[in-house]
Amino acid sequence: MTFSKIRMGEEELFETIVYDQYGTRLERWKCMKKDFPKVVKILTNKFGLKMVIKDKKEDLDLDWAK
Repeated sequence: MTFSKIRMGEEELFETIVYDQYGTRLERWKCMKKDFPKVVKILTNKFGLKMVIKDKKEDLDLDWAK
């Protein structure tokens, strides 16, 4: 899994900070907008969050039914 180099002025930057219950910073991720789904998948696996992340690409087959 590769991430794009952070470039100012190209697109939005997303910063995600994870704190524990006592206010200690555990993780800090800064990434480009297009890489944010990858970061969410990594954090979901690392912290055991019960989330399902679907890519829009998977649903292209059924777009005609909407």
